[in-house]
Amino acid sequence: MRRLVVGCGYLGERVARAWRESGDTVYATTRGARADALAGAGLHPLTVDVCGGQALSALPLVDTVVFAVGGARQFASTACDTQVNGLRAVLDALPESTGRVIYVSSTGVYAQDAGEWVDETSVCEPASQSAQSCLSAEQVLFGHQQGCDALVLRLAGLYGPGRVPRSGDVSAGRTIPGSPDAYLNLIHVDDAARAVLAAAAAPLASSPIYVVSDGNPPSRGEYVGLLATRLGVAPPAFEGGTGRGKRVRNARAVRELGLHIRYPSYREGLAAS
Repeated sequence: MRRLVVGCGYLGERVARAWRESGDTVYATTRGARADALAGAGLHPLTVDVCGGQALSALPLVDTVVFAVGGARQFASTACDTQVNGLRAVLDALPESTGRVIYVSSTGVYAQDAGEWVDETSVCEPASQSAQSCLSAEQVLFGHQQGCDALVLRLAGLYGPGRVPRSGDVSAGRTIPGSPDAYLNLIHVDDAARAVLAAAAAPLASSPIYVVSDGNPPSRGEYVGLLATRLGVAPPAFEGGTGRGKRVRNARAVRELGLHIRYPSYREGLAAS
């Protein structure tokens, strides 16, 4: 099989390496700085800037494309450039006979804030610019000729080795913004990578959107409390915030994609991170 990973970062590189280890030919985009490292990992680096505002050169013919480009915090451009315009540029540059395109979106598209459970059928009214851009990018994908067999994975907050949310604040004893009673929706990066691999192999779905989380959202207070214990520091104070957030179900991804969650809660995930 031939694969293309657009955005070979925290999640994308894990997906690329997994495919490479299974014997696939894997192309991975970079803006240039990591080309040697990617080649050293057995990948085929492609120097591509999806945020460059210019038409991309033709991309290789592959069986699967994963678009996992990070948000605006990682680039000088806006979230709209990286997600909406970047995805459109990639879709336009793909050969007509390209296989499945998988877009890595976000559970930020759900703005529910009273502790509700949400899933693929819930109303999407994103509040932040980055989440609005993710929802717009989903619409671009499904409206494009390359979107007929596409899938969208709406991921909860990624964490894992080298990326433990709020660890710096907890270590420094800084006040945590928001209510300790609000929910956090998380997915360990290795489980997120498994979701991408499962999505690539899944049959065409009647509804091409999957929510991916560990399915066991803790309160912010519970998460920060365990993190403080593991770091050997006192739990920090919280300040502000009245909403409860939302709770994200993963039942459809588990059932239809056959997704096996190795880290079913933040407890197991933090222990491994």
